[in-house]
Order: sequence, then C-alpha cells, then structure tokens
Amino acid sequence: MQFIGKVTGIHGLKGEVTFSHQLKRNTRFSQWDCLMIELNPGSFIPFFIESIKSIANDECICKLEEINNRDEAKLILNKFVYSSINYTIDTMNTINLQQYIGYTVQQGDQLIGEIIEAIESKMNNMFLVNYQGKEVLLPSQHDLIISTDTQKKIIHMNIPEGLLDL
Repeated sequence: MQFIGKVTGIHGLKGEVTFSHQLKRNTRFSQWDCLMIELNPGSFIPFFIESIKSIANDECICKLEEINNRDEAKLILNKFVYSSINYTIDTMNTINLQQYIGYTVQQGDQLIGEIIEAIESKMNNMFLVNYQGKEVLLPSQHDLIISTDTQKKIIHMNIPEGLLDL
C-alpha cells in the first residue's frame, strides 16, 4: 500500500469526491478497482471505484460505490488515500508532507515530539514539532530522515546538533 493523496472536496450531490494526488500524469485509473482510505489512524478501508476521472494533473473526481450522497462523502473528507496493495504506483518526485502530521519524531531512543504542522516552501520544507512544551522547526530533508514507520506513525531522524536548543 502506498500513499497517493488526500480527499479534498465533495463534488455534486451524488457523493462524488475530489482528491488531490501525487501520481504521474499517465496513471491509468480505469485499471483500478478500489482506493484505500485511512478513516482512523492505522485503519485502511477499501472503497470500490464506480467511476474516476482526472480533472487536473494532480486532481481527480471519484465516485465510490459505498458513497451515495453528500453526507456520506463528508465522512471521508480530508482523509488520506492509499493505493490498494494490488498496485505498484508511480508517483511524482514530490512528497506530500501533510501525511506526516500526527507522526512522532524520534532520534535514536529519544522521543522528540509530535509533528503538528508540515510547512512546505520552495526554499526548505519543515516540520513544526511540539518539543518539551515548545514548538521547534525541523528540516524535513531526505538526508535527515533515517526511516519512517507508517504503522506506528514514527519518523526516525538524525537531527543536527544544537537545533533543538534554539
């Protein structure tokens, strides 16, 4: 299973939703049977696709079999979307840092804190972390991230010396 995007809106009255994604432009949605939606942390539920169409390079409108009206669609609004384990997905080189909100940052055995915000900019992407009762900014560069445990929602990082003291 691989992170592909987030449900970002409701489209129409029949339960269609829009979701933003980081998939390559030539992704063949017609071959997919379902999307995995993380309704609760660590709880991935398959939603079968009735129809799906691309509306932009990074956005789709999707009708799911189980969602038949706006109220039902609201239940999956702002939820993260993952590919089914049956598919290998080619994603763009960009990573949506928003998926890491709520993850815990660790350095070795030391618990640093929870990511409360992901700040994306052209210069430097950062995680805003609650560390010992104060907010600190940690760079989210690939070379500082040692590993990510999506089941436990933990990011193991190599934080530069002195950064937590600022």
